[in-house]
Amino acid sequence: MKLSKNFVHVAGTLAFASIAQSQVMTEVRISTSGVDQEYVEIQGLPGQSTDGLMVLVVEGDPAGATGGVGTLDFAYDLAGDVFTNEFYVLGSSEAATAFPGDIDNASYGDNMFENSSATIYLVNVPDPIKRQDIIQTWAGTDISDPVGSLTTRIATDMDVELLDAVAFWDGDAGDVFYDGAPEFGPDGSFLPSGIIRDGGCPGEWCTDVFVNFSTNGNPNPPYADPSPNAINPTTSCTTTASAGSCGGSGSVGTPYCSANNNSTGSISALGASGTPLAASNDLTLEASSLPVNSFGFFLASLDSGFVMNPGGSSGNLCLGGSIGRYVGAGQIKNSGTTGAFSLALDLTQVPQPTGFVTVAAGETWRFQAWHRDAVGGSATSNFTNGLEIAFL
Repeated sequence: MKLSKNFVHVAGTLAFASIAQSQVMTEVRISTSGVDQEYVEIQGLPGQSTDGLMVLVVEGDPAGATGGVGTLDFAYDLAGDVFTNEFYVLGSSEAATAFPGDIDNASYGDNMFENSSATIYLVNVPDPIKRQDIIQTWAGTDISDPVGSLTTRIATDMDVELLDAVAFWDGDAGDVFYDGAPEFGPDGSFLPSGIIRDGGCPGEWCTDVFVNFSTNGNPNPPYADPSPNAINPTTSCTTTASAGSCGGSGSVGTPYCSANNNSTGSISALGASGTPLAASNDLTLEASSLPVNSFGFFLASLDSGFVMNPGGSSGNLCLGGSIGRYVGAGQIKNSGTTGAFSLALDLTQVPQPTGFVTVAAGETWRFQAWHRDAVGGSATSNFTNGLEIAFL
């Protein structure tokens, strides 16, 4: 598994902090009356590619029909598609019939999950050869690592990034769950039909309100109605922390070109939130770790560059080519007492030297923030890092 600043290993369990633009599961349904209407709802960013995403299922029942505990029962590759909105739903053929228009991928037919205890994972595997290896070599074998432990190769393989994991328990003694995934169930003496994040992200998983087992659509409190490809209902359920943090509408862009320390001793930082989907026009630039009460503004360019200490600045300009400045009404900001300022962008009005332009899908824009600073009591200026955003 890729180890990054977002990964923490604690006492044999896996915990994940927010990962920029990562995906998480928000609703999972694996057992219903009649033919199972199975699906996994994943939250991401509109227009985001599904390339690399896989849903994996590891057996937790010693008497499982497809293998003993630790066996990789199922491996589903989601590559070759996109999030048409903030949700992407992998589902069975029966689910596609029951929820027309709400299942994005029903290519794996029915009976996608066993009706028994299991750990279900959402992972990112960028290498297509590795994905095929998982499907052809791992599937049907015991992937606990070391064998007999409560850790799997999903957690130990450096080519696999674990985004989220949940465990369903049918109440049988001796069932096993892996990689610190939160456990849900039993529902009475049965396997839960499905689980939800309360109200969707950023809500956590409900432990005492499950998805309705019935398929007739009749309300059945305290069960929640299934809601694939839609925001989950908000309940008064008890929740538990999950393996994956909601990041679908979180940080956007890739930082580049490190900044110099400012007068606080910290590096002025630039990030963004919202979505890189140009048509959504939902993007906010956020400068932080600035000197307090410092004036500044944002810059934009299609080109990257590097100019050390331009105009006597203490920082570095990370943009090149034509550079626009956000200095219109209300766009020059002050960091105030928090040492931070932000600006919600209008992507149809990006300033450039020759006028305003509209961001188009397929373009990559670079942003930076300039701000006033002081060194040894003398006024100067500084810059944040650069931020590169590929618009979809």
